[in-house]
Amino acid sequence: MESSDNRHWVIKIKDGWTFHNGEPVTAQNYVDAWNATAYGPNAWANSGSFANVKGYADLNPSKGEPKTKTMSGLKVVDEHTIEVDLTGPDSQFPLAVATGPAFMPLPKVAFDDFDAFDKAPIGDGPFKLTGKPNLTVSMEVNRYDGYKGPKPGSDGVVFKFYSDLHTAYTDAQGNGVDIFRVPVDKWPHVKKDFGDRFSAFKAPALQFLGIPLKDKRFSDPRVRKAISLAIDREAINKSIFGGLNDPAKSITSPTHKGSPANLCDYCAFDPARAKQLLAEAGGWSGGTMQIWLPGGLGYEPLFTAIANQIRQNLGIQDVQIKTLPGFTAFFEALGKKQVNGPYRGMWGSFYPSMAELLTALFTADGGGQFSTGYVNKQMAELVEQGNAADGDAEQTAKYVEAEKLALADAPVVPLFYDSYVYAWSEKVADVEIDLTPINITKVTVKQ
Repeated sequence: MESSDNRHWVIKIKDGWTFHNGEPVTAQNYVDAWNATAYGPNAWANSGSFANVKGYADLNPSKGEPKTKTMSGLKVVDEHTIEVDLTGPDSQFPLAVATGPAFMPLPKVAFDDFDAFDKAPIGDGPFKLTGKPNLTVSMEVNRYDGYKGPKPGSDGVVFKFYSDLHTAYTDAQGNGVDIFRVPVDKWPHVKKDFGDRFSAFKAPALQFLGIPLKDKRFSDPRVRKAISLAIDREAINKSIFGGLNDPAKSITSPTHKGSPANLCDYCAFDPARAKQLLAEAGGWSGGTMQIWLPGGLGYEPLFTAIANQIRQNLGIQDVQIKTLPGFTAFFEALGKKQVNGPYRGMWGSFYPSMAELLTALFTADGGGQFSTGYVNKQMAELVEQGNAADGDAEQTAKYVEAEKLALADAPVVPLFYDSYVYAWSEKVADVEIDLTPINITKVTVKQ
């Protein structure tokens, strides 16, 4: 990728790469996929990744159907060259293209039947799908010999699907599954159970308590700040996370480039100030406070602890947790605005830039905006100014100014800078976890 002004980009596609069906990977495959992702009526989750490409607004009009299906800022120059025109300079654009799932190419066959492709996708990576996956049981991929990148050291991988990660934990102890994501409530036990066969990766991710901002019970920022001040993050981290997480003191984490510490003055534990703020806001008269979360993933102890602390430190007598069966039901309830209380929120950045997290959570087109319900146009303008800035210092200053603006409104309650904790069986070794996006970069299979 090359640009002289961070606004007009020329992207070169390597020759000789193919999809798993033998179709060549060309510039047209990328542009077709990007237009389909950005096209509003498709309602694809990562559409907002293209919000700064010229013509995106035409594919997402405020009223009615779009009159075009392609962004004017995309041009296929030849089989291996793409030109992209952005609405404004963006130094972070190469990071987005390199790591964001929205920027992956799609083969021509995908456009013949998206539903069929969704169930049996054809990619261009080191492994290709074998047969038809059973998404309630398992999915198998085998090494793709036509892959032009580094050759994988394994002939294939079997992905096993679990409705409850605790079952995966037990299976790994018995060597029935090799690598898995550790459920949160098992973090304090993972070292004892797996020894050095686990990794706690410090991610550019924020765990937060989302707030239904249109609910009048939570409309006063002082109520939201009071809830935050009532939570003892240090005690929770020690008792529930086994010390593997870091209490949040800002929105962006230390792993986001340039992120400063201690921007959030209401992220400290201060029960007295919490009660004072709640009193200044008129107290709590909203009846039962429900805290919503997806079940079966180990989050119950965390949110039970938060509910207890809100009850004890704010004097709100009836605070309950409400679990839904897994992420599907939870996200559906969020999307339908059925969540009537604070809820589990998290955003893991596709790349470690402050701009990515702030844009995702707090702008209208951000991929994580659904989980906050908060849009701040002034903050978005500051992020854009940071993207266009010359030099890291000026860039970071604009991002910090934007973050301070968001924090002043307290749209979310920052909880922890997330860790991604994985463990593995005795059948594998030398497991390395890397970022952008989360990848298992090395595994040795024991014979």
